[in-house]
Amino acid sequence: MGIFVLILQIILLAVGIFGGFSLLSRFVFNKVKINKWIILAAAIIIFLIPTFIPMNQWIVLAISAVATILFLWFLDILRNGYPKLKKEKKVVIKPKAKPNRVKHNKDSKK
Repeated sequence: MGIFVLILQIILLAVGIFGGFSLLSRFVFNKVKINKWIILAAAIIIFLIPTFIPMNQWIVLAISAVATILFLWFLDILRNGYPKLKKEKKVVIKPKAKPNRVKHNKDSKK
């Protein structure tokens, strides 16, 4: 029974990690531009935290999930490069053409 619970935890953690990564990559990671090496360093540091500080099993799973998401983000940037941010088009207000103005200027010069 213990091995079944462990396998179930691993499967649920993997589904949660990939689901969270896909949502974050769609809505958050596209808008954030951070150096890829900082992301990798953060993933390694977060992954090593549970080895030095004893914690609850669920907290260790959550920390490893965050580290895995950061590592997947690093691999995504390494493979695809940084997302190109969409630049907003600047609205240029042009004055309305006044065709009668030219006629009046010609008449006044005569």
